[in-house]
Amino acid sequence: MQRIDDDIKATVKKIIQGNEKRKRRMLNGNASAFDRMAYSVIDEALNNSCHNIDSEAARGQMQKQIYKSVVHCTPYESIYDVMCGRRQFYDYRNEFITEVAEGLGMLPSGSRTRKE
Repeated sequence: MQRIDDDIKATVKKIIQGNEKRKRRMLNGNASAFDRMAYSVIDEALNNSCHNIDSEAARGQMQKQIYKSVVHCTPYESIYDVMCGRRQFYDYRNEFITEVAEGLGMLPSGSRTRKE
């Protein structure tokens, strides 16, 4: 898994946190090109997360909790119905954030990322 710089990670989190407002703008027909692009990147990254969970229902529940954690800045300890340990939860969460950063073209080609 890649480790991304804190400034990029903070920016990606803010973009994800703005996704609910983005959805409303899209429903009202006031969305920008960035709104549409960011929404699709976030949706795709969330749907691709937790790929190693076999149960479709369990995967959907975990994806919902990951999204809630990022959008509402909720730590693992405050989320109920999480079906994994703390470390695994944050691995899933970081994977989601990294995939959004990649989808938005925010990760330079290896210059700021490093393999763990």
